[in-house]
Order: sequence, then C-alpha cells, then structure tokens
Amino acid sequence: MSGLSLQDLSDKLNGSLSKQALNRLESGMQSPDRKNLFQLCQQLNRTLDYFSKESPFILYQSEFRKVKNLSVKEQERIQTLTADYLERNIELENLLSITAKSPFEFRAYVIKGLADIKGAVTKVRELLKIGNDPIFNCVELLEENNIKVYCINTDLSFSGMSTVIKNEIGVIVYNDHPDIPLVNKRFTVLQELAHLCLDIKGFEEKQRKQFCDAFAGSLLLPDEKLKGYFGGKRTTVYTCELQLIKNKYGISLSAIMHRAKELRLISECCMKYFMIRYNKSLKKLEKDGYGGQEESTRFIQLLLRAIAQDIISTTKAAALQNMSLGDFRAKFLDIYT
Repeated sequence: MSGLSLQDLSDKLNGSLSKQALNRLESGMQSPDRKNLFQLCQQLNRTLDYFSKESPFILYQSEFRKVKNLSVKEQERIQTLTADYLERNIELENLLSITAKSPFEFRAYVIKGLADIKGAVTKVRELLKIGNDPIFNCVELLEENNIKVYCINTDLSFSGMSTVIKNEIGVIVYNDHPDIPLVNKRFTVLQELAHLCLDIKGFEEKQRKQFCDAFAGSLLLPDEKLKGYFGGKRTTVYTCELQLIKNKYGISLSAIMHRAKELRLISECCMKYFMIRYNKSLKKLEKDGYGGQEESTRFIQLLLRAIAQDIISTTKAAALQNMSLGDFRAKFLDIYT
C-alpha cells in the first residue's frame, strides 16, 4: 500500500528490522512484538487496529481491466489501497445494517453501436434522478447510489479503472493527481461508470473506449442541451462559448467539441482545426474556469451517525478512518458530543 519494497521499509526503520526479518513477519513465520508494531504503524501510516484485523478484503487482480503504462508494483499498490477503502466502507455499512444495493444492473446495456449509447445514458440519468441537469459532483452522486469511488494520487500514465465485486459492488478508481484538470477527472469517473454499465465485451479496445467516451460526454452534457447552445450546424465556434458551457456542465472544451461532432453540429474539418488549436494553446485552459468539486462525505457522515447512535466507539471510528484518536476527535468531534 505504501509502494515500498522490504528493503525500502528496512531502510526507513534505520535497520532496526532487516529485510529478512520483515519477510518473516510478512509471511507469518514470525510474530511482531509491540515495539515492532509501533514502528511499522509509524512508518506505514496505519493504526494498531489495522494489524489485528482477522479477514482482510481481497481484490483479485483479474477483476480490474488491464492498465497500460503502469508498473505491476504500482497497480498492486492501487488495488491494495482500494481494497482497504472497500473493507472499511463495507464494515461500517454492516455495522449500521445498511444494505448497499446499486440501482444499476451491471453491464446490462447491450451496445451494438454508437446509436445505442443515447438510450443507455437516458436510462442511467433516470436511475440517478437528475433529468437533464448539470452534474455538480459526480463522485458524491455515485457514492449516494452505492457505487464506491476511490481516488488516488499516482503516476499521470494512470487515469482510472473499475470492477464489479461479487456482481454486487461497483467500484471506480480514478487518479486525483493535482496536474489533472478537474473536468478530466469527472470525465474519467463517468468513463469508468460506462465500463460498469455497458455490455461491450465483443469489441476491440479502441471501439470500447469510443463507446465509453460517448457515454461520459453524453451523461455530462445531454444532446438537447448542446443542440440548444449551438442552435444548429456551425462552421464557427468561439472559445468563449465553449468555456461558458464548460463552466456550467464541468466538461472539457475538447469533450464539448467531440460531442458536437457526434451530433453533427460541426464538420470533420472544423473538428480537426479545433484540435490543432486545442493542442497548441487551449489545452492549458482546462484547469481554469470550472469551480465544482469531486468528493464524497458519505463515509464520514456514516461514521458520525454510528458514533451518535452508540453503534461504535470513537476509537473504532478513528480506526475506520485510519486516523489517530486524537486527530479524529480534533477534526470531526465538537465539545457537545
């Protein structure tokens, strides 16, 4: 989870535990004493409770789509961190007797071509109860509909991945690196939702990406809205009007133009000219303008509810949040508890 080799960890411990000793602990050949545990907790940013859990949640590598240009070590780190996040979420929901059922039937929408995407998006918007409104917070919206969304700061070669656990739990992971524009993160989250919703298993990777891009773009910016903004087929599109649409719907300038091309509001030639301008000067504008947010407070809200209802102790809540008791109290609990 920390991306360390055994030798890296030994070095961080100043050799107080050798690589060989750590290997014996990791393999179960030897049990750590209390001093060793405190050292490991400090260096790995874990609480003591973490090392006393009996049945860790396991994500099998085969359940995630293969991620290109990302080392196996980093893929394993992402999957293990995701598993830890899921484990804490599911444990808390079980303690509160919450049955987390998603409104989506996973991979239920059979796609034979781009024309089928609109029907799938219409159905998903109905299930999410958002009509044609802009989506202010994709992550919170999905979390409230029992899709687990986990963000991680990792190499820029990684954008996102998704899986379904036991055909019951939809999981989305996306890169929260500060150099990635927020509009791109939103698009990635909805691309991964497409992988959960659409049945596209018979297609090549390039075609699957095209379907998922179309799904994400249409979900962020419905056909009727874009047609209304453009007012018909165009030969000229101004950057300012694209920015106004972007700022309202949280969708990138390039994604808006790709949507316009899909709806035949602009020509292939217009799109090519725009992309030349985009790559030369407009791409750098993507980090500015849109002022939304992508985060969910659902987990901490459930934690505080569980404390208030005496279902769990404050100590247990801090462990589930992976924080020290003092830090948890200072951040989340006021003097009136």
